[in-house]
Amino acid sequence: MLIKKIRVLLACCMVVGFCFLFLDQSEGSVVARKLAWLADIQLVPALLAGSLGIVIALLALTLVYGRIYCSVICPLGLLQDLLRSLSKTRRYTPLKAQPLIRYAFLLLFVLALLAGLPVFFTLLEPYSAFGRIATALGLPLAVLSNNGLDFLTGGNSLLFVPKTVFMQGIATVAVAIVTLLILLWCTLTYGRIWCSLICPVGTFLGLLSRWSLFRPRIDAKTCTSCGACARSCKTGCIDAEQGIVDASRCVACYNCLDACKFSALHLRPTHTETKPVSAERRAFLGALGFCALSKLADTPAYAASSEKSEAEILHRRYKERRFSQVPLLPAGAQSQNHFTQKCTGCQLCVSRCPSHVLISQDRGLGLLQPEMSFAHGFCRVDCVRCSEICPTDAIRPISKEEKSSIQIGRAQIDLSLCVVTTDHVSCNACQRNCPTGAVSLVGERELPSVHAEKCIGCGACEFYCPARPQAAIRVEANHQHHNI
Repeated sequence: MLIKKIRVLLACCMVVGFCFLFLDQSEGSVVARKLAWLADIQLVPALLAGSLGIVIALLALTLVYGRIYCSVICPLGLLQDLLRSLSKTRRYTPLKAQPLIRYAFLLLFVLALLAGLPVFFTLLEPYSAFGRIATALGLPLAVLSNNGLDFLTGGNSLLFVPKTVFMQGIATVAVAIVTLLILLWCTLTYGRIWCSLICPVGTFLGLLSRWSLFRPRIDAKTCTSCGACARSCKTGCIDAEQGIVDASRCVACYNCLDACKFSALHLRPTHTETKPVSAERRAFLGALGFCALSKLADTPAYAASSEKSEAEILHRRYKERRFSQVPLLPAGAQSQNHFTQKCTGCQLCVSRCPSHVLISQDRGLGLLQPEMSFAHGFCRVDCVRCSEICPTDAIRPISKEEKSSIQIGRAQIDLSLCVVTTDHVSCNACQRNCPTGAVSLVGERELPSVHAEKCIGCGACEFYCPARPQAAIRVEANHQHHNI
């Protein structure tokens, strides 16, 4: 069928796009930056960002073609199709509909979203689940492959520049592994059961797809009840004996149209009687509508170029990763409360951060959401990439000029750890590398001192501090960001 070929072609293009978006580590990659719209058109991120036009467009697309979002746009759905290609058989084991389980997951997701509990809604949101798998598992493999190819070419190829592998938080890696294993088992055994049973986005779109204009329908006059369509269905939504297609679970893959040898399945607008919507479904639609309105209402319309000695580079390898008592968030996040309620933990900012200062959290309500650590770099004042690519508006867009005046935290000095005190040597690393001149050397011994009104919390002083295993100067986060 031509329509299936078109869908597969579009899905393949989307897969390639997501690979570039999350896995391309080229410095200043123009391709990855141009593909940021792939994150913007995801339903939940668009809802959290208040992108009303995108939300309406996706809902309208569902009312016309059913859950085509799940087969073409959703990266987790595309990943399941790739995993399914590992199976030798193309037959699927049909499962009965489990509406209570589906709506229970949807209710949990809605309540967590309204209550601002990211620990729960980030686990169920499909785009974020894919982002964790891509960043925590796919990105290290991509970097290792790049380094292996660089080694095989003798280090003379301009295509393969060696890079460092940075591991993410333990919780994110563990959740990514468990999610991938569940997806692999479900996909190889039953097909896309995640989409038809667990995914809250799929369940919500399934409620709308009952009224979709174009959806597979069985012609009782020509159907022989051979069951070929049911065996090819990814979600088990076809009852061949009764001649019924459950539109709420159908992900518009069009495998059934290809499998039918008697042309008994059609994709055309025809008048059919639909079952009345139950009170429970109306309640869920109402809850989701309230969630959308509340989220939409909440939305309002320096590179320090210093010489790096070999000793400094070697020192960086042995610095322990340290986190602020309050999670340190990028400029544009505005406050801890705003970020926690908006961020879905998709890890896109983590994978695209050129300084590698963003890493997923392993603690508190912000579990799986990113925070900053300066063990491997510092937040460059001339970089606003995370604010440009964040699809949920958790990190709102800011200019480079705005970033240079936003204080995300303040540097604090522990003189008992400073090498001037412990080793009795002269050191000006923090003062020399501070982009805002917030650090000065005072007294006869030239001990560092921080001018809080000038510090923006970029972490350059902490990164370049030679004290080990902990830096003597450390950035502590502000609950609320403000201009200085």
